Amino acid sequence: MKTNQVKEFAIRSASGLVYAAIMIGSVTLHPLGFLAVFAFVLIKGMWEFYALISAKEHKPMVIPGITAGILLLSALFFKEYLDLDSRILIIPGLAVVTLFSIPMFIPRIHVIYSLSLTLTGLLYVAVPVSLFTGLAYNPYHQGFDYQVVLFLFAVIWLNDTGAYITGVLFGKHKMFPNISPKKSWEGFAGGLILSIGVALLIRPWLPDLPANLVWIYALAIVLAGTLGDLAESSMKRAAGVKDSGRFMPGHGGLLDRFDSLLFAAPVFYCLIHLFTA
Repeated sequence: MKTNQVKEFAIRSASGLVYAAIMIGSVTLHPLGFLAVFAFVLIKGMWEFYALISAKEHKPMVIPGITAGILLLSALFFKEYLDLDSRILIIPGLAVVTLFSIPMFIPRIHVIYSLSLTLTGLLYVAVPVSLFTGLAYNPYHQGFDYQVVLFLFAVIWLNDTGAYITGVLFGKHKMFPNISPKKSWEGFAGGLILSIGVALLIRPWLPDLPANLVWIYALAIVLAGTLGDLAESSMKRAAGVKDSGRFMPGHGGLLDRFDSLLFAAPVFYCLIHLFTA
């Protein structure tokens, strides 16, 4: 590696370790800590996303959109944490309906665009982040379960690390140069191999996960996570920015660090329920 690449890797690693410590702590210490951290992720992620897609004439309804997202996350969490009736989910449903009535009181020139952008933020950020509750309270375990969420984190982080190092050392064939010039097929292969290999090795310490499905879960998470990364890269390119924000040194915004998880979490959630149906 060149000197600047080593420095960049060191900065990324340091801030990444802090980020990892916070995320691991949120799922291992207490369920309410989990809620607090993921509520922050949802708020910051939606804020960055709305800033990314805002145009001069077409702007999302930021505060109403984030409020609806927080209500969705809170309703899903407290439904499990307090064992509440499913009817609590009516609350975020009403919040979404309320979004459609806001333009009646605050006239906008481009109402359809505004509503579309606002709802896109809910679908892109709020729904995936809220589904982490469904991973923490999963069919493999009664009560709050950190193992499934940690497995998801581990696979995504290993893939990011493996792809970065392999891409820097051996990357020659670009995946989608018009979207993400630094991503290569060699990096993708390196991240995939490292993720699946380590996932199989750590399986004995995560007994809640079925041994015969670990490699399938890891493969699906890597594929979905890579698509999530590319999707956010395409949005940033369309917006003419390098990063979604400046939240994490060496990584950019929080959305830049969570983009893979926004696609991987729903896929992982669906697969778990598919195989346990």
